[in-house]
Amino acid sequence: MRYLSVVLLIAVLSVAVVTPAFAHEGDCAHDMTTIESLHHCVMHARDMGYITNQGVANALISKLDAAQAALDRGQPAVAANILQAFIHQVEAQSGKHIVPEHAAHLIEHAQRVVAAL
Repeated sequence: MRYLSVVLLIAVLSVAVVTPAFAHEGDCAHDMTTIESLHHCVMHARDMGYITNQGVANALISKLDAAQAALDRGQPAVAANILQAFIHQVEAQSGKHIVPEHAAHLIEHAQRVVAAL
């Protein structure tokens, strides 16, 4: 009986930890390496409450808009620098106004976008 209780506890904890990340994954195009796809992820995180402060969400979206504008002007290095600032802001807000699991996702997604530039 004790073994079953331990197994059940582990299963419940696993679901509690993994489910938020999977919930987010279903709505984010992980295979996309565009600023637009990253913009979508920020909007989704905001809408789902993973970004809990509208000002933080707005600042992240502003950075993505600026990065896209730089890319549209043919300045991929400038876009990459702006995306690095985006990553730093997400890191600074992780655990404060961004749920840590989703902050990690946003950082990973941004890094993929930078690598694709």
